[in-house]
Amino acid sequence: MYLSFAFLVVFLSLLKHSNAVLSVDFDDDFRECGNGKPMVGMDFSYFQILPEDNGSVTLNGTVKFTKDHENPTKWNMYTERLERGSWIPGIVSRDVRDICLLLQMPHEVWYPYTHIMKQKSCPYRVGHEEHINNMNIGNFAAMLKVPPSFIGEWRMYYEITSTRNGKRVVECMTIPITVSEV
Repeated sequence: MYLSFAFLVVFLSLLKHSNAVLSVDFDDDFRECGNGKPMVGMDFSYFQILPEDNGSVTLNGTVKFTKDHENPTKWNMYTERLERGSWIPGIVSRDVRDICLLLQMPHEVWYPYTHIMKQKSCPYRVGHEEHINNMNIGNFAAMLKVPPSFIGEWRMYYEITSTRNGKRVVECMTIPITVSEV
């Protein structure tokens, strides 16, 4: 969950500024990327991303680690945008060599979530769970003044690279996103 939320926050933090008030709606149906890489080793079946009428987002539920995530764990977030019926590379991306080092850094955009996590550092072992009870994370689109040019359908990809049994493993998941006016 820390990785998903981090990507979500990073996606929003990299957007440009304007005066429009927009909403970013996240589909909580996390999916395989379709690029041959296995799904990220976390179970999100009891986790919800709930949109609010004012454009804010509430997180609720449990994320369970189904595979070990060692230190270091690399993640690469990138996007695609639907334009004229085709998915094209988006301009929002971030590559972090070791997310473990940055989880508790107050200057990072995911810190409001990660500082309240039960476990605050890597490694995250199989069976570890993080629970969130109706945590409103606000309207990131409004806070970051996402430009109207971002309205539309997006896909956010998370490639996570970790070590398991001495081997580097790359996993990937995608989350569909809709940017719309509030």
